[in-house]
Amino acid sequence: MIKLFPWKRALRSRTVWFSLIVMLAFSLLAIITPRVAPHDPYKMRVTDFNLPPMWVQSTSAPGVAEYPLGTDRYGRDVFSRLLYGTRTAMFLALTAVPLAAFIGTLIGLITGYAGGRIDAVFMLFTDMLNSLPGIMFLVIIVLIFRGLFTPSWVHGLFTLIVGFAVVAWVSLARLIRINVLQLKSQLFIEAAVGIGASPWRIMTRHLLPNVLHVVLVWIINNIPVVILLEAVLGYIGVGVTSAVDGGEFTVVSWGGMFFSGRSLMSRNPLMLMIPSFSILLISMSFLLLGDFLNGITRRE
Repeated sequence: MIKLFPWKRALRSRTVWFSLIVMLAFSLLAIITPRVAPHDPYKMRVTDFNLPPMWVQSTSAPGVAEYPLGTDRYGRDVFSRLLYGTRTAMFLALTAVPLAAFIGTLIGLITGYAGGRIDAVFMLFTDMLNSLPGIMFLVIIVLIFRGLFTPSWVHGLFTLIVGFAVVAWVSLARLIRINVLQLKSQLFIEAAVGIGASPWRIMTRHLLPNVLHVVLVWIINNIPVVILLEAVLGYIGVGVTSAVDGGEFTVVSWGGMFFSGRSLMSRNPLMLMIPSFSILLISMSFLLLGDFLNGITRRE
């Protein structure tokens, strides 16, 4: 017996369509960023530093249409950096969360089905991990390994992806384990065991399809968590490393904009407000979709 996901019911919801449109817009923007960004986000312009948004026409430093959202203290275009930050945020979230989901699902299936000592050791290990503050553990991982094993073209992003996967898989693995323990007592699992099906076949052909809805909801709910974590780490200076030569893929980030915009809050508050609004919008779309899907899957 496989629990099918209620796609037709989901697609009749306005909440789902709103979330999907926002997600698609951000994903499309991340893909076409190099084509639509008006300026090089790394290029410093000493004559155009600290410019306000173009609609601010003060006598001392009026805004110009060339820089719609103004410039930072190094003369870099805020709007272009916002676009490239979108690419960083989406790439990070859509890579780190599926990686953590893969690890958590695999471990949850194995420990839940195997039971016995394997399950007991897993529970002890996860209790140890849960006793550690997650964000502090992530900071430690990033600080230790960022400069050692990270490919130069992604700088600290690779370490953030691995660090989040190491920290986050535990919660999903526990959820999958609980669901597997409940499914093991079902007649279709007992029938599969009775006809001699291998444990791997039972886990992949019978148990996995029945927990995919849990994995999907977990992924959707944790994507905004990763984006917010990157912003927090960037604000305290522990995120994607900075560079100015333009050869890097994901150096500019929303967290980096928070970090560089702290000193310009009074002159150009949009450097903090615009990334904050972007995080709010993308987080709201994913969380609304996750709550809706979680509700309908529980009722099925």
